[in-house]
Amino acid sequence: MSEYSGRHRPPTRAERRAQERRSRLPKSLSAAYAMPTAAAVTLALIAVGATAAQSSAFTGGTDQASASLEATALLDDPQLGKTARTEVAAASRDSSSLSERRQAVSEDVVDSQVRAEERADRDKERKELAEQDAAEATAEAGVAAPTEDGAEESASGWARPLEGASLTSGYGFRWGRLHAGQDYSASIGTPLRAMGVGTVVGAGSISGYGIYIDIQYADGSVSRYGHLSSVAAVAGQQVAAGETVGYSGNTGQSTGPHLHMEIRPGGGETINPTGWLAERGIL
Repeated sequence: MSEYSGRHRPPTRAERRAQERRSRLPKSLSAAYAMPTAAAVTLALIAVGATAAQSSAFTGGTDQASASLEATALLDDPQLGKTARTEVAAASRDSSSLSERRQAVSEDVVDSQVRAEERADRDKERKELAEQDAAEATAEAGVAAPTEDGAEESASGWARPLEGASLTSGYGFRWGRLHAGQDYSASIGTPLRAMGVGTVVGAGSISGYGIYIDIQYADGSVSRYGHLSSVAAVAGQQVAAGETVGYSGNTGQSTGPHLHMEIRPGGGETINPTGWLAERGIL
C-alpha cells in the first residue's frame, strides 16, 4: 500500500514556473526600467519649465498651463512608479516656480519703463512751463525777444531794421536840402528786416535811392529802405516783424555802403523817424 500524501499533491515544476510568471511585474515596471523612465519624465518637465520661463510675461501663462497639463497627464499614468511620480511632481513644482519668477521680472521691467516715460513727460511739462513763465516775464518787462532769424522784436511786436548799426546821419536839412530819413552804417550785404507785420508796397530801383523797398504796416505807416544791394521780397508780399526783406548796399546817390531809412505816416510826407521808433520800442 502506497504512503498517503494528503489531498493535495505538490505542484509540478511546470506549474511552479507558470505561477512565477503570473506573479512577476511587467518588465517595463521593473527597477531597471522605472528609473530611466522617471528621469526622462523629469527632464521633459524641466525643459517645458525652461521654455515657459524664457517666454514673455504675455505668453508665460499659456506655457505654464501647458506644462501643468503635461504634468497632470504624466501623474495620472497608471504605469508610472512611485519614485517616478515623486520626481515628476517635484519637477512640475520647480517649473511653475521658475515661470512665476520670470513673469515677476518681466512685470518689473514694464513698470520701470512706464515710470521712466512718466518722468520724461513731467520734465517736458516743467520745461515748457519755465519757458512760458520766462516769456511772460520778458513781455511784462518790455524787453526785446529774439525772432526766428535773429532780429530782436519788442514786446509790442516791432523789430529794429538792423542790429548793431550806428546812426551816421539824422533827419533834417543839410547843404540846403532836406535829408528825409536816417542813415545807419552797414557793410554791403547786411540783412535788413521789416520793422513790423505788413505788406510790401514797392520794390525795385528808383532815381536817387538806387534799389529800394517800401513796406506798409498795420498802422498805415510806410517805411522806405534805400541804397540796397538787393531786395528779398516783392510787391504784394506779406512780411512779419524781423523778417529779412533786403540787403544793404551802395546803390543810387550814395557816398558809401549804408542804410537810408525813411518813415511816412499814412504813406504821406516823411517825418523824423526818432519819435516813431521810440513809440514802438525799437529806437
